Amino acid sequence: MSRRRPSAVSRTRLARSAAPLALAGRAALRWVATNVRPGDRRAKQDAFALETAEDVARTLGDMKGAAMKLGQILSVMTGTVSETMASQLESLQANAPPMAPKLVASVFRAEFDRPPRALFRRFARHPFAAASIGQVHRATLHDGREVAVKVQYPGVREAIDHDLANAGLLLQAGGAFAPGMDMPRLVEDLKAGIREELDYRQEAVHQRRFADLYRGHAFVRVPEIVDELSTSAVLVQEYIEGEPFAAAKAASQSERDRIAEILYRFAFGSIYRHGLFNGDPHAGNYLLLRDGAVAFLDYGCVSEFSPEVVGRFAAVIRALVARDISAWREATETLGILHAGAPFDDVTVYDHMHWYWAPILEERVTFTPELAGEMVRRNVQTTGEGGAINRHCDIPPGMVFLTRINFGLAGLLGSLHASGGWQGIIEEYVAGRPPTTELGRRSAATSAGPSI
Repeated sequence: MSRRRPSAVSRTRLARSAAPLALAGRAALRWVATNVRPGDRRAKQDAFALETAEDVARTLGDMKGAAMKLGQILSVMTGTVSETMASQLESLQANAPPMAPKLVASVFRAEFDRPPRALFRRFARHPFAAASIGQVHRATLHDGREVAVKVQYPGVREAIDHDLANAGLLLQAGGAFAPGMDMPRLVEDLKAGIREELDYRQEAVHQRRFADLYRGHAFVRVPEIVDELSTSAVLVQEYIEGEPFAAAKAASQSERDRIAEILYRFAFGSIYRHGLFNGDPHAGNYLLLRDGAVAFLDYGCVSEFSPEVVGRFAAVIRALVARDISAWREATETLGILHAGAPFDDVTVYDHMHWYWAPILEERVTFTPELAGEMVRRNVQTTGEGGAINRHCDIPPGMVFLTRINFGLAGLLGSLHASGGWQGIIEEYVAGRPPTTELGRRSAATSAGPSI
């Protein structure tokens, strides 16, 4: 169907640019008002931070698209943005302003030439979750199965094109601060990854692959796709009941550690065992189930690595664990992270760059907001010796979203202060060691192929 439907988000580049400019203007005026208002300075600063954070979250939520996706990413960058900002941005993980029911109906008419009530026994008019690209409704199929129906916002494709055009300009300008980075290719990698998320048919393909790999697994659940009702703008999948990731923060520390290990094994086990990774690690994509399992919900941003590339990842890890700095440097150069011949000695480069792999450098490490923040800060530093080293670094092709999952997952686990033997887990994957934890043994017993 090619009929044009009403837009749920602003489509024009001018309008997409105006919103963040207006946000910045409001923040400036708020800052002036804060400083001329009488009262305790600390209390005024706290009020300014809260009001600004609320304004940022509201603006990005209204914009949706890539702008909101940025807010979701920042929300898990614990230690990089303030706690006040992160707390407000958490609302973007599942609770963005929804579109009106009539717009939802317009999507179904465009995709199926029928309204939702003709396709489902029951269809909830209002969503139970709304995020950057689409919103999710409860529904019941005619055969009685309970499903979750993801409906893409009308106009979000054009909105994201404009967001990415604006982001491209910023990243190109950023090349002046990081001349070693291949900015045009980086922009193209970002565009390709985000645009792929717009095709729900491709997402369904990815999700079926993960469902096949983890069907019957001890602690990983992947919702099954309902193929006959899924299109490029509508995705229908098994409905899974569970608690949001935020519930983990009220659990005991041992339970938080267990949940963290599941997320860690799913992220890195999928890469090293299956050459796949799901690159959108924000809290809205996880559900905590009553039986102790975790459901992984979103597969819009998935990449696949060849055995050769996975082998290069493994070479970096093996050198790090062996504390062989010379071999580590050679492996990072082979992978394309560090430019060959960078004018720094091995120890200087290692002292700056090792933070990226900090969680696996000791037998047991606790993720903290400070550790997550330092991992990001070192990676984006533009001044001093660290900035000079970064100008001789690059993000290899296809690895933009792998960086996102590394930092995003560190932020999530930092919010739990999760402690674990992450080094031993990774060695299971890269050195063929036997499982080091009870979860590892359960995974090995319930995996159809190589366990995570």
